[in-house]
Amino acid sequence: MIYTDDVKKELDAILKAFENYIDGQDYFDIVYSKKIGYVWIVADEPGAAGAEQLDTPETMLDNLFNDIINDIVAPRSTTHLNESRIMTESEKVKCRRQIAAILERMEGGGTEYLEYLDEYIQDYQDRYAEADKTC
Repeated sequence: MIYTDDVKKELDAILKAFENYIDGQDYFDIVYSKKIGYVWIVADEPGAAGAEQLDTPETMLDNLFNDIINDIVAPRSTTHLNESRIMTESEKVKCRRQIAAILERMEGGGTEYLEYLDEYIQDYQDRYAEADKTC
């Protein structure tokens, strides 16, 4: 088995909570394979990027959080990937609010992931702040 029963159950719960968000995107999908588990696949340019195995709940959340934050901070239709992604305070609030609303759909309200979300937003900000310093 690829995942323990508990991990598979957690991944399934995350996927179900984010289902509407994922279905609304046309450039990626998450699929399940009995052989390798959940996989993040770029759909708008399948040859441009390989698949990424989502082997833990944190890996799945990292990908989803990053995608939602990028939608807010650097929308695909108006921003190139190499442009700055430093978040304003209002963007941080908007990101947290949007992701928290999705997490609330999970059984138990997803409260166990809110601290992880806050850490992720801070890490995201730190990564891009550091990248701006080196440019």
